[in-house]
Amino acid sequence: MSFALICVVGALLPAWSFLRRRRILAARLSAGFAGSQSRPGLSLLGLNPLGKFLVACNVAALVVGMVFFSLRGLTIDWSTVWLPALLLAAIFIGWLNFHFVPGGPRERFVAELLFVTFLMVLLTNVLVPMQYGAVAMGAPYADSWLAASDAWMGVHVPTLTAWTWAHPVISRLMTLTYFSFAPQLLLTVLALAALRERERLWEFAFHFHVCLIVTIAALALWPALCAPAHYGYKPTIDMTHLMAQIKGFHDGSMTVIRFHDLEGLVSLPSFHVAGAILVTWAFRHRPRVLIPLIVLNTGLALSTVLTGEHYAVDIVAAGPLVAGSLAAYRWWGQRLLTAEHVVPQSKAA
Repeated sequence: MSFALICVVGALLPAWSFLRRRRILAARLSAGFAGSQSRPGLSLLGLNPLGKFLVACNVAALVVGMVFFSLRGLTIDWSTVWLPALLLAAIFIGWLNFHFVPGGPRERFVAELLFVTFLMVLLTNVLVPMQYGAVAMGAPYADSWLAASDAWMGVHVPTLTAWTWAHPVISRLMTLTYFSFAPQLLLTVLALAALRERERLWEFAFHFHVCLIVTIAALALWPALCAPAHYGYKPTIDMTHLMAQIKGFHDGSMTVIRFHDLEGLVSLPSFHVAGAILVTWAFRHRPRVLIPLIVLNTGLALSTVLTGEHYAVDIVAAGPLVAGSLAAYRWWGQRLLTAEHVVPQSKAA
């Protein structure tokens, strides 16, 4: 997310919270009611059983990250942390505003939206730096067996990348498609909010947490220097800086993590592909959105190989990852969301 966008959001959310408070207080006074209104429970604003689970995921990820860092002697350049901290603080203040300045029941979905957004941004800012701790654990590179898996499937990434280089229009299209990943994640949250798709929003947040955590765990077990380094070809998207970071943190020559210098280090499974599937799945009941997303994200999946960024097996591995997350949500995560409406019999009596 760009510096300008974070600054705008960081400024607008607190300002909006202040104006909302003034509007609600003015409405009460005009209605002849100056007393205080009972505050809604935090469970109504997002801290439901599923929300608590996602909070626990963030806490667990933070604890594991601290262990990784301490074991490998990694440090964070804290002067680079203020920008994401500003964004998180702004979102959190906006969320708390709904608790301390009670509004109507219709506003509670907005509070849930802010809470879900806060959790997803927090997890991103915990797990993306944790990639470096995962790589620094020093597990053997997995490139040899990843390349062997590609060969078994009959795929040779250098040949595909050379074909892309020979077709400049396709190369530019693949690059644009590949970099549509992050905007898609953000726009999915905003679109689900605009469509008032509350259950889809929570499901998307659940899958985002589960899939990102699993990919970082996989990185600790199977770090890869990436296909261009293994085969010795030039990808259509520059990976020089990324490969230098993987090598440096893996061999211990790099130990300082800077938030403005973060890269995506995961090879297997491809989180790009997993995220693209999750975005598409979130709109499965809306054909007008679903069909363009299928086209776009099929292109995104192909771009991970055609640009030379990933091994083909990385794409294949994203399938079981998403399938496992979908099963976990259906059998367990969905129950956590619906549990908020269950009233114990002793209390109902």
